[in-house]
Order: sequence, then structure tokens, then C-alpha cells
Amino acid sequence: MDYSIIIYFLAIFIQITVTFEYNDDYDVEQQVASQSFVPISEPIDHLSSSIFDSLSQSNLSLTSFLFTDHTINLDGLGISNIEPNTFVNYHVPVTTIILASNFLSYLPNNIFQSFSSTLINLNLQRNQFRSLLNNCFLRHLEQLRTLDLSKNQLHELHKQDFTDLRRLETLILRENKLTYLPYAIFSRCRTIITLDLSDNQISIMDPNAFRSLYRLKTLLLSNNPLGQRLLTHQLMKPIKNLEYLDLENTQLNDLSPFLFISNQHLLSIKLRRNNFQTKVNDSSHSLQRTFCRAGSLIEIDLVSTHLRSLDVCTYDQIPSLRRLYLMDNPLHCTCDLFYLKYGDIYRVLLTDGNGIDRVHTDIDTYLDQWILRPELRRHLEKAHARGDFYRLPIELSLFARCATPKQWLGREIGNITGIFTQCQQRWSHIEQECQNYCQLDKQMEASMTTIKNTASKSTQSSSFFVELYSVVLAFLLRI
Repeated sequence: MDYSIIIYFLAIFIQITVTFEYNDDYDVEQQVASQSFVPISEPIDHLSSSIFDSLSQSNLSLTSFLFTDHTINLDGLGISNIEPNTFVNYHVPVTTIILASNFLSYLPNNIFQSFSSTLINLNLQRNQFRSLLNNCFLRHLEQLRTLDLSKNQLHELHKQDFTDLRRLETLILRENKLTYLPYAIFSRCRTIITLDLSDNQISIMDPNAFRSLYRLKTLLLSNNPLGQRLLTHQLMKPIKNLEYLDLENTQLNDLSPFLFISNQHLLSIKLRRNNFQTKVNDSSHSLQRTFCRAGSLIEIDLVSTHLRSLDVCTYDQIPSLRRLYLMDNPLHCTCDLFYLKYGDIYRVLLTDGNGIDRVHTDIDTYLDQWILRPELRRHLEKAHARGDFYRLPIELSLFARCATPKQWLGREIGNITGIFTQCQQRWSHIEQECQNYCQLDKQMEASMTTIKNTASKSTQSSSFFVELYSVVLAFLLRI
């Protein structure tokens, strides 16, 4: 008997049976899923506790619909009003609430009281809040770390808006209609690490607007009509731990000397899309001494700022500086610019181990190799650490091109070589010119002293009013 035919038909039978069983299971799963899914096709408009009751009664668990990893997500549901008791009967330890993309302009004072000890993230972006003055819903959220109010219609801020936010670390206020930052506006939430004020209409700032923000590390002010008159030493002084500053497109055409002298942790500053235009033959430069004494700066973004030339000594006197972004500028490529590119490593190549001058037949090739080849770059780092030379080369961004002189028109700075012979004498002069360039002169010292005294008087004045308030309050209590 031929058993192969029997085995063949048996296999077909088993396959058909398994297929039917799989389809039956799939149909059951689809039926269960359809019964448990209740889509919200119409805007909710008015949110109350009853909606949660109706969802629970329709075999839809509250956890699966609204709560994911302790998150309430009510994004884009067309909500314009929320009743005070909406969340009062739910005691789940919620850490994140998302109410973004709704039509909210007001929230009841104790709306989040059930989550006051657990709520960490609150997202209210894309709503219609115009002011927080009569909105006290943020009170008592002592665990809140992140507050996102971006893309609303806020036109004013008040100190009391942020009362009791004692652990707030990230405050996002971008794309509102703010025009003014008052005195010490964020003093009620001193723990802020990241502050985003970009894309507003801020044209006025109190010189002490950032007072008490000692922990601030990231400050975003891009796309505001600030102008350089607002950016003063007094404004920058309190934010001593600042690491990243974004001033893109803020209508700047210059900045004060020694502006960041108090910001010794500043690593990166973004200045792109401002107007630091200078003429080719103009001996004065924009941003002259601006970055002097900013001892930790690693990168400066000057893309699309109409720069033609740089104040070479300002950048030479920042030993930590590693990157300059210069794309989309009509650069006048001179020996000063190439000095920043090569640093003073040519001195290492021109002397032997005994300090005796030597001459390389192709020193330009050596210069580029020391910059580009990783194994030589490591030797360069060690030589710099030993103090063999003052400053490492600064990486000038790719695609930064020369507008003048004519022979280098359109050439990328990184591709131009063979300039050592014509620049050697100028480079030695630069070293001498830049030696004491960032020392504070008497006028600057006087200016810094004035700022310090002003801040001290301001503190004394505040203390006086606090004491006066206490005396008056005690008197009233006796009455």
C-alpha cells in the first residue's frame, strides 16, 4: 500500500483544521475589540466626572482608555470647559496630564488637587489662555517638574502665577504674546533649569527679570524683538549656571563687551539670523570683546549674521573655544580668520624638542594634517595640555565661504591652504596684540562695580519692604 498518498491527504486535513480554528479565534478577538472600543467622534466641549462614569459602564476600562503609565491623555478632544470635580473621585497616582490642543482659557482652582502629590508633567499647549492671574489651578502642585504652556495667547506674566511650584524644572512659554518680563518674574520657582520664551514679542525686560534663577542652564529667547539694549551684564549676572543661550533672530546688531563674564559655565551660544554687518575696511568690529572672560565657551553660532570680519583677539582669548559656525556670511578671508582656523600650532611645527627653530618645506600640509588626522590631533591635545602652545585650532564650519578677496571668492574656508608664508608675520603680530586684550580696563571695572552696588541696593530695598510689611501685619493683628 502506498502510504505517501495517505500522509499527503492527512497533512492537508490538519492544515485546514488549524486554519478554521485560527479564523474562529481571530473573529472572537475582533468582536471583543469592537465591543470595548468607544470612539469619541464629536468634541467633548464640557468635561465632567460623568464622562468617566459612562466610559466605565461601556466595558471600557478607565486604565486602557485614559491612563497609560499613570498618564491622562485628553489631547485634541475639543474641550472648552472642565468642571471642578472632574477628577475628584479618581485616586490613581497620575504623573502626567495632557490637555493639549483644546479650547481652554480657564481651569478651576482645585482641578488637580487629587494629583497634587504625584503630578510631575502638565501639558497645556495649544489652548486659549490669555492670563494666569485669575487661574490658580497651579497652586499646590509641589511635585510638578514640567509645565508646557506653549502656543497659547498669554500676554502677561505675574509672580503669583507660579506660586508653590517649588520643584519646577522646565517651563515652556514659547509662541505666546508676551511683550514684557517684569522684575524677578520667576522668583517663585527658583528651581527652573530650562526656560523657553522663544517666539513671543518680548521687547522690554526688567534688568533683574532673571533674578533668583541660579539653577538655570538653558535659556531660549529666539524670535523676540529684544535688541542689544536689553542684554546687559545686570540681566545675565544672576544666571551663573547658564550653559546654553539661544538668541537667534532677536534683532541684534552688537553686544556689550564682557557680556558673559558672570556666566562661567556657558558652553554654547546661538546668535544666528541677527545683523552684525561690518564693512571690509572698517577697523571696528561687531561683538568686540563680547565673549571675553567667558571661560567655558565651546561653540558660537554666527550663521547668517551678515558678518564680514571677526575681532580675532576676542575669539583668540577663549582657550576653550572649539567651533565657530560661520555659514551664509559674506566673509572677508584674511590671515586673522586663518589664525583662528590653525591656532598657534604652527609654533609646535617650527621648533624641535630643544626649542630650536626648524623649517618644514611643506608646512601648510603639516598644518592641515595636524588639524584633520585624529592620531595627530591627540598629540596636539597633549601638547596643549603641557602648555606648548596657547590655543587649539577652532573648527570653522563646513560650507563657510569667502566673499573676498577675489581669488578666494566662493571658496570654502576649510579647502583653502598654502597661506602660511603670507600669514606668518601677521600671525606673530596677532599673538602680541591679543596678549592683554581681555583685561578689564578701569571703565569696565567701574561699570561692573556699579552693577554690583545696584544689585546690593535692590536686595537691601527688598529686605526693607519685607520688614515693613511684617511690622504693619503685626500691628493689624493686635488691632
